[in-house]
Formats: sequence, C-alpha cells, structure tokens
Amino acid sequence: MQKIRAIVDCVATCSLIVIVAAGLASCSGGTVASEARDAGADVMRDGQMLDDMGHVRQAAYQQQLLPEAVQAAYGDIEGGRMKEVLEEVTAISLRSRDAGNKYWGRIAGTEYEEMTADWVQAKFEEFGLEDIHRQPFDLPEQWFATDWESTFTSGGKSYTFESYVPALRSVATPTGGLQLDAIWLGTGAEADFNDRDVTGKLVILHSVPEPGSMGHTAAFEGGIARAEERGAAAVGIIYGVSNNFALWQGLGRDITIPGFYLGFEDGKVLRELLGEGSVQANFSLDVEMREGLISSSVWGTLPGTSDEDILVMAHMDGYFEAALDNASGLAVMMAVLEHFSKVPQDQRRRSIKFIGTAGHHVGSPGAQWLHDNAETALAKTALMINCEHVAPTSTFYWRGAMRKSNVEHQRRWWVHGSEQLLDIVLDSYHLFGVPLVADMDPRSSGEMSRPARDAPSLQTIRSPEIKHTAQDIPGWISDTGLQAVARSYARIIDEANRLDREELFPGGARPTSAP
Repeated sequence: MQKIRAIVDCVATCSLIVIVAAGLASCSGGTVASEARDAGADVMRDGQMLDDMGHVRQAAYQQQLLPEAVQAAYGDIEGGRMKEVLEEVTAISLRSRDAGNKYWGRIAGTEYEEMTADWVQAKFEEFGLEDIHRQPFDLPEQWFATDWESTFTSGGKSYTFESYVPALRSVATPTGGLQLDAIWLGTGAEADFNDRDVTGKLVILHSVPEPGSMGHTAAFEGGIARAEERGAAAVGIIYGVSNNFALWQGLGRDITIPGFYLGFEDGKVLRELLGEGSVQANFSLDVEMREGLISSSVWGTLPGTSDEDILVMAHMDGYFEAALDNASGLAVMMAVLEHFSKVPQDQRRRSIKFIGTAGHHVGSPGAQWLHDNAETALAKTALMINCEHVAPTSTFYWRGAMRKSNVEHQRRWWVHGSEQLLDIVLDSYHLFGVPLVADMDPRSSGEMSRPARDAPSLQTIRSPEIKHTAQDIPGWISDTGLQAVARSYARIIDEANRLDREELFPGGARPTSAP
C-alpha cells in the first residue's frame, strides 16, 4: 500500500513539473510537438485563449512534451484527428434533433443508437478487424418523453424557460396537464421543510452538482424524496450554481410524482418570482412506454499471435450531442484501434477485441453479459480497458460564473490487477500528462462497473457538470486530452504484453471463479 501511495503522490505532485522538465531535457518530441508548443505560445501571447463561441482554443491547452522515442512510438495517435472522429459521432445525435425529436440524442434502442453501431462497424471494417458481429439485447420497456409544455404565471405575466426538461422516467401528467401553486423549499433539507405545507403543490428545490448530475444534492441528500413524502404533487429541480444547463436526469428510482429540471439562470428568475409573490405552474408531459426495442453491442477482433486477448470497450448511446458521454470514449477506442492495426500481426502478442457496448444508459446489458459470462467470455482475457468520459475541460466557479481553463479535468481512475499493472498504468498516465485525482476510486464505475473484477481492468473517467446536458458538445473536449489518454492506453497495452497473463492479476494468479 505504501508503494501505491508513493506512486499516487508522484502523479499528483509532478504532473505540472514534467511539462517544464521535458523541455529542458533532450525531449523535443519532434516536429509535431514543437509546432503545437509554438502555436500555444502564440495564443498565450495574444491573450486569446477563448474562441468566439467561448471555448478554449485547442492551441491554448497545455502541451506535454515527450522523449523522442516515445513520440516516435505513439505520435501517430493525434488529438486533432481524434476530435474529428468524435464529431462524426456527435453528428449522429444532431440528426436525431433535426428530425424533430424533443428527447434527442443517440438514445438507446432508437435508430440513432443503431446508426452509431453502424458507424462503429464501418470503422472496424476500415481497419481490418476480424469476426465483426453484432450482439443484440432485448431491452425492457423503455420510457420516451414525446412532448411537453410549461408556463409559469406570476403578477399577471407568463414565463417560459428554455432550459425546462422533464425528468427522465417521470410519470406523465394527466390529460390537460397540471396547474399547481409553486413553493420554494431551498435545497430540500429537513430544516427547509419545517412548518411548510407542501401538500398538493409544486416544490421547487435548488440542487448543487457534486460534481455532476449523477451526484446532485437534491437527490443524495433526500430533498426530492422528502417532497414526495410530505405530499407534494410535483417537484422542480434548479440544477447547478451557474450557466443554464438543460439536463436529462431522473428524480430517483422510487419517486412516483412528476418532475422537471431547470438550468440555473432560468431557476434564478423563478426563484425571484417566488420571492415577490405567488407563482402558478402549468405543465404537461406526454410519455410513451415502448416495448420490443433492441440494443446491440458491436464486436471486432484484431488478431494476435496467441489465444489470449485484451478487451477495449466504449459505450455508444448518449443524451443530446453526448460529446463527452461518450463520443470521447469512442474516439479513444478508435485511435487505439488504428494505432495497433498498423502493427504487424506477428508483433502483437495478444489479440485485441474492441467492443462498442450496448445500452449503457438503460442498464448496460453488454457489460452485464461480460460479467455473467466471465468464465467463458473472459477465460483468456489478460486486460480490460474502458474508454468513457474522456478529456473534459477543467473549470472553476467565480462569482456565479463557470470559467474554463486551458487544462483538462483531473480524472477519477481505477485499476484492478497486480502491482506491476498498477505501475504500468500510473507511469503511462504520468508520461503522457493525464491529470488524476490523487486517490483511486474504491470501486469501478460506468460501463466497467459490473465486469471490473472479472479480469485485470482499468479506466479513467470524469463526470462533470455538463454530463447529460445540452452543453455536452465537442467544444468542451480537448484534443490534447483525448490524445493523452489514447496514447496512455496504447502504451499500457504494449507494456502489459511484456507480462504473462497471471502476472497481471491481483496476487499474480487468476481467480478460480468470477466474483
């Protein structure tokens, strides 16, 4: 454990130093890195780190300079090209929006998730994978919001809010909608509810993301559940502490009243109206529960010289454009694929199986299948890598505004395996400048949640404020961050292939059965 902590401490404290130190040593990194560094210097001198859309210019991001041998080995993995691949995926989501869907994106079980699977398969074919096939999964009955309306009336004036989105899996409203008096209950703590009668009303709560929609305070501190328990007829959640994010997120598994989300700026308007007097909300939601939908994983194999394999996976579905969640992961997976497709088969110790996994946001049936069938599906697997939520721009809050920086968010991380594997992983992240939270997650998350302990496994992941929002767009994703993660994964595969399979498992031996 002391060894692990020492490595983590080094990663946490040295990531800024290496940018300078690499430049002082004989680590020019070649022409590409030098040009990127020079372009970044020009941007910094001009003071124009943001483009006209308010996104950080790619040249402004911190550039990691590499030893020449490392640049030669992994320099073909190039962030600008990866960003183009990412935008190919987000374009599929935009087709869903442009077709008139209000609940839009690469939604699991829809033709747009299927289009993404087609895209993945085409990439697999382009790079010469073998045994390319679909693995279909029958989905349980799926919730679809087909239409919704909302109006808030106060002082004789009516207001509509652009960021208004019904909560995922919210129950439909009765025919004709609901007309409810709104009441402000702060963050929904017990103290907020003291001596307040919420029976039959619309309870409005302010929820703080910690750091994103999967961990916002109104949910995990019990405010939403408390509103239902006290007799509220519906609940509205003001999301965030800045900006005006339209968000797809549920209210909680056991919540049976209807609800919706508003962005922070719209929420402030509603809060002020409630401070000045009464507010009546009129809103409606039409829902379809669709049966018989299918979500398919896409498999392809880059053959090696043994019967052992490495799995690289990325989920395909997502809300809105879903650039971070998870076009970024797909871009990383394809960069790793393209890199190793150039390596002659007789130099690939193990086969690499690539998987575009199915239906992540509706239960991850593909990942669940891996876990349930670990004794056969992972019988020869030496390593699993999950590509998910890669390289969002780091932000900080300042007087009500969320400001962007020219570095990527630090990532949560997970490694299940031997200390030799841990060393390889952390050394690779350090080498390529992947910023990390200083301590490893106590358990895996995302698509890796179920199979994480069935074979040696790893991932980096970040779920910031933009996740599941209409702002999950390519402008939030940095070329350099995509590149750093993909290069790290490629090096990890190379270094893992120097070790026998049993050397990668915790304790040096594979478990006799799946946990």
